[in-house]
Amino acid sequence: MPTVGPLIICGLPRTGSTLLYNLLACDPNSRAPLFTEMCVESVPPISRSNSVEQERRTVAARLSAQMNEQLVGRTDMMAASHPRFAIEEDYHILRQAGVAVFYTMECSEHQSECESWLYDDTNKDYAYDYHETFLRMLNSADASPFHWLLKSPVHSLYLNTLLRHYPNAALIMTHRRLDDLLPSYCRLVWAFCSVNFSEADSTSQGTVTTLALKLIDKMIQRIVKFRTCEQHSEDQAVKAILDVAYDDLMNEPIGIVHRIYDHFALRWSDAFEAAMRAWLRDNPQGKQGRHTYSLTEIGLTREDIETRYADYINLFFRSSPSNTVSSN
Repeated sequence: MPTVGPLIICGLPRTGSTLLYNLLACDPNSRAPLFTEMCVESVPPISRSNSVEQERRTVAARLSAQMNEQLVGRTDMMAASHPRFAIEEDYHILRQAGVAVFYTMECSEHQSECESWLYDDTNKDYAYDYHETFLRMLNSADASPFHWLLKSPVHSLYLNTLLRHYPNAALIMTHRRLDDLLPSYCRLVWAFCSVNFSEADSTSQGTVTTLALKLIDKMIQRIVKFRTCEQHSEDQAVKAILDVAYDDLMNEPIGIVHRIYDHFALRWSDAFEAAMRAWLRDNPQGKQGRHTYSLTEIGLTREDIETRYADYINLFFRSSPSNTVSSN
């Protein structure tokens, strides 16, 4: 495995992390896991230069997705909620190890034994043992020339465990105003759970919303605890974490990536920047559909959010200039 990194995006969902992930993956000196090698055929691992086999796996993944979407008749809603790209978040590796956090959205709103276990402090080292072994397997077939690139909001639940397994990790935490993030995330979860529920079923939609907010609550609690813990207040630890604001990323995507590379002393190249500009040109926002949502859909007001998430808001949106998520 490379001695640098990995570079890990581990903020809350719906914070621009997919855009940032795809931009960072444009670096020829990085390696992000493909959807096909996590969710279609993991064994045997194949090199990305094996174009024939890569195409076969890509076609298999596309056909499976099309069948699923046609089954529920909501192709546009699912694609708009979470656009598909060749790379995908490494949550799919943790899911293989049993950390299937998003499956709890299809359970009763009353806490299940599975949900309790996923959210409690039970040691999850085994899952990251598997995660690390899986990356080593991929690395054996298609070694990263410089660093691995990973991304999943699920890591925010297990940050200390993550760092025990990847002590050289460089963490990027993305942040967004919660009055936008929360309804956007609930709409995303509803889009995926709609495979099992009727869109007209308000009871099921309410249950899914409750469970989605419960997961966000837990992620926020873990992030705040991790960032305010004494051991992470030292200068060296601060250097290993960089906060990125959603608005800054949307306004200056390449500038934000440049700031990330400067912060972590990573190697920039003209080829990398050209690839990012090409990706942005080929993937304008809304290309795969528009994701619409509103705060009223989830039964919360801005005042509710200010009270419920005061610690998170104060830490990342009202902090001193040296700690703020702004890029200024």
